Amino acid sequence: MHNSIRGLLAFLVVLMSLAGVGCTQNRVTEGPAPGVRVRDERAPYAQVRLNTVAILDESLAKWDDVKKYSKLAVESTNSERTATGTLRAWALLRNRTDYDINLECRVQFFNVDEEPLEGPTAWKRLYLPPNGVATYSESSVGTEAIHYYYIEIREAR
Repeated sequence: MHNSIRGLLAFLVVLMSLAGVGCTQNRVTEGPAPGVRVRDERAPYAQVRLNTVAILDESLAKWDDVKKYSKLAVESTNSERTATGTLRAWALLRNRTDYDINLECRVQFFNVDEEPLEGPTAWKRLYLPPNGVATYSESSVGTEAIHYYYIEIREAR
């Protein structure tokens, strides 16, 4: 009788260990994972929007809760083809404060299929005087960029 109980216990231990192995195989804790699109009605534009400027630092985008002003305003953006066939993207920025703002800007260019090209450019410093304006511009390296760009701005570090 003791042998049959031992056999049953051994069988249950083996069965439980196999069940545990099966559970851990379905759980992936590291390595690559497929991309997931975030869909949230509170953030309908939670994605890269081409031909726009993204202000990365909340301190630049939010200034005064009462007046609803931000420190930095993007007055206009555009792109144009250069004489050498590259694409130049630019943004006209306005400092809405009474003090200097030092920024860093970069741009990512895209091809006709909206695929990123060349990687983002290096961060480039831009000085904005009090209540003044300045233009950030950068050109693509190659000629594959069509007219799509995405400019990012942050406070200088």
